[in-house]
Amino acid sequence: METRSYKKNRFVIILVAIAEMSVYLLPYFRYYYYDAYVAYFGINDLQMGMLGSIYGALAIIGYCLGGWVADRVSLKLAISGSLIVTGASAIILLMKPVFPIHVAIYGLWGVTSILTFWNPCMKALRALCKPEEQGRGYALFDMVRGMLNFLTGLVVLAAYTAVANKIGEANGITGLITFYGAEAIIVGIIVYFALKKTLPDFLENKNKSQKNTSFAKNVLTTLKKPTTWCVVIMMFMTYGVIITYNYVVPYCTAAFGMSAALASIMGYAANGFRFCGCWIGGQIADRKGLSNMLLVDIILMIIGVLGLLFTPRSMNFMWMLVISIALLCSFMYSAQALHYAVLEEGDYPVEIMGATTFILSPIGYGIAESIMPMYNGWCLEHFKGLAGYEAIFKTFIVMLCIALISTLIFRKLTKERRLELARIRDKNTSAKSETQE
Repeated sequence: METRSYKKNRFVIILVAIAEMSVYLLPYFRYYYYDAYVAYFGINDLQMGMLGSIYGALAIIGYCLGGWVADRVSLKLAISGSLIVTGASAIILLMKPVFPIHVAIYGLWGVTSILTFWNPCMKALRALCKPEEQGRGYALFDMVRGMLNFLTGLVVLAAYTAVANKIGEANGITGLITFYGAEAIIVGIIVYFALKKTLPDFLENKNKSQKNTSFAKNVLTTLKKPTTWCVVIMMFMTYGVIITYNYVVPYCTAAFGMSAALASIMGYAANGFRFCGCWIGGQIADRKGLSNMLLVDIILMIIGVLGLLFTPRSMNFMWMLVISIALLCSFMYSAQALHYAVLEEGDYPVEIMGATTFILSPIGYGIAESIMPMYNGWCLEHFKGLAGYEAIFKTFIVMLCIALISTLIFRKLTKERRLELARIRDKNTSAKSETQE
């Protein structure tokens, strides 16, 4: 079976987005129910921090080694198996195990949510769309997972609150763990059969044959390509801005005198902007070119950040602030949706995408997640008050300018492949027009 069209695989891409959301619910829900979680398991704040540290450490390793898994293991088994193991381990958590076992569970989740899941997931998404449809495929995935995280969070929070008020917080946490575990297992089973029917045969067979080839050789080949480093720089710089977006909310409170409630609404509005940005970006990227849209994303992000910096600090100019936040938020998520899609223009074979993500994921995502929180904390501590936020936003401008230059170089290096993809798009457009006539 060959790769089916984006339209035929839309439902499967949505299922993969649900899978991505489901695999992270258990590792991260403790943040949203912090006090209840601590009380339920009888642990202290230091131990709570240790759970996050062990998960983070395994996640960084997972970003590195996940590429090997993606090129060696059946994608449907890796993705569905990660979900099922994650969900099944919740049973142990319900038994309120001793703390070392509790730590081991979070270590296991660091493996199942990153090592055996993330890179195979990215490779599967690329295989579910034709070369000229990569933008819409990844955009749909990012759009759906963003909205699902938001809506699921609201529904589950309401259900937890109702249960906790009636029969206590302990029963509420029990219900959460049970629900998240069962959901992961059920989604894992459904995704297995969905991918079994839709993943191209050549890809699954190629993964098996890759066992006899050198993964190191594929990594070395990827390292030698200058386009790899263009993508790494672009990913690191844009993702560094994305994971720092949460500083916009306290800045609005400090600079504009917003109430905490209004500032929170601005934060929640990010989900709506994410939906719009991903949809617009995916549609345009597949019509005008992936890196073309990426350039537009970065430029509009720069305009959005400049708006944050230079909007007069008065509620009378709230409309300027809202527009700035809308631009930044919409197009930073549009850019994120294209991080892996743009590899199509770099002419990276999907069969060895694991070797490619072996380089991209740990540097573009893992290191950014390690460095940016520390740097932002230093800015707020060193400069104090609004000056700290301004230092962060000025850093955004520098990072995005570097990303812009990197993307321009990438475009220069990929001119021939981009022309080839443009011809495919034109051919498909002509074929559709003739069919309609």
